[in-house]
Amino acid sequence: MTEYRLRQEKQGAYLLDRCQGTAFALPQSAYNFLFELYAIGRLLPGWPHAGIARHFAANVDEGWYWWQMLQKVGLATEKGLQSLQVIPLVEDPATVSDDCLVAPTRVYFELTRRCNLACRTCFNDSHYSLAEELTTPEILNALEQLDQLGTFEIRFTGGEPTEHPDFREIVAFARARGFYISLGTNGVYSEEKRSWVYESEVDWFIVSLDGTEEVNDRIRGHGTYRQVLQTLRELARRPHLRVRLNMVVARHNVHTIEALARLADESGVESLNMIPLRPYGRSIKTMMGEMFDQHDFYAFIRRIQDLRRRYRVQFTTTLDLLDPAATTSHDPLVEKKRTCAAGVEAAVIGATGDLYGCSYSPASFPGSPDVEGRRLFVAGNLRREPLRIIWRDSTRWAVFRYLSVYKNPRCQACPHYGVRCVGSCPIMGYFQARQPNAFDPYCFVDLLDVS
Repeated sequence: MTEYRLRQEKQGAYLLDRCQGTAFALPQSAYNFLFELYAIGRLLPGWPHAGIARHFAANVDEGWYWWQMLQKVGLATEKGLQSLQVIPLVEDPATVSDDCLVAPTRVYFELTRRCNLACRTCFNDSHYSLAEELTTPEILNALEQLDQLGTFEIRFTGGEPTEHPDFREIVAFARARGFYISLGTNGVYSEEKRSWVYESEVDWFIVSLDGTEEVNDRIRGHGTYRQVLQTLRELARRPHLRVRLNMVVARHNVHTIEALARLADESGVESLNMIPLRPYGRSIKTMMGEMFDQHDFYAFIRRIQDLRRRYRVQFTTTLDLLDPAATTSHDPLVEKKRTCAAGVEAAVIGATGDLYGCSYSPASFPGSPDVEGRRLFVAGNLRREPLRIIWRDSTRWAVFRYLSVYKNPRCQACPHYGVRCVGSCPIMGYFQARQPNAFDPYCFVDLLDVS
């Protein structure tokens, strides 16, 4: 059984610890060191001293640091090495682009648009299946391609992914290939589904809940709050499973964040991820008046700072310019060093086979009359081309990778960029002003300057 994946990059590598659900970068010397150890398959006499001397001659202390890291994650043993899968870079590194990873670390795999709910804030208007969704053999073939490319995590999404009739078969197939498996779910399950979903080999449940019972049910449907509470109770009895709550936050429910934080602490939830309402999908029809403005967003972020001091759960959101951790990413698998993970560290496979950077983009709507939006945001389709060809062609991902063109110029000079913020969102810019590099209306940096 694969418990670790080592993917060579143009420079260095990334290592996945599947049991912990974490990944981290290795410099070239550490990759060479670990690869030699993997090729041998066991510790020979003289190790690790001989390996450190060979690969870290210029900095022996660094070599010992990486040896301790390998010991910490369990890779300094014969058993650990036997559970390591290595994905070497088969191309000449000089031919590989340096504006993205050699493979998407995470893929959001939309199994179906079918959903047992019809939430008012749904970003892709899910409820009914789309015409010509990928068949199960096509889904399995895509997973095979991702395995060969070196993807670490598959996040099954929808719609409601557990509504796919072959969900269990698909998850089992992914698990057999060593992927870390997460599930973006509404947590509203029938009794029959509850009998198997927690044992389906999903590692991380990411459950949607949008506030207190009254507020949540007004958005997600009557009775959904209590259904999700039951799901959280059942997940809490399985402490080996990670759990996150996703909350779409806006004026209508910002006052309920503390109640959700309290529930998260009581339920053993690891993190509370707050997604600001954006003008996408079904929200355009019913929720536009609830979107934050710049001042609302600043007040929301200040509120988060107060709650961080009083609750155990980890709070995550975007444009978090007051985050005391001073990081662009609390994510255990993607770094977001220069920009959002979309199209650089992560990708979406849509239900009909389109490959694109982010689910919130016009790419989510195959039948959309927005030809320009589709041209900008859809990189290709798996029914027509191999995934490797699409991912490695940066011209198709220009809106996410060509930052000098598509990142707002103010971001480039902002002291928060690359420290606590990944800069403007091309999708928000496109929806708001039809310009991907437009200034993000949620950004409150100007308010910091005057406060």
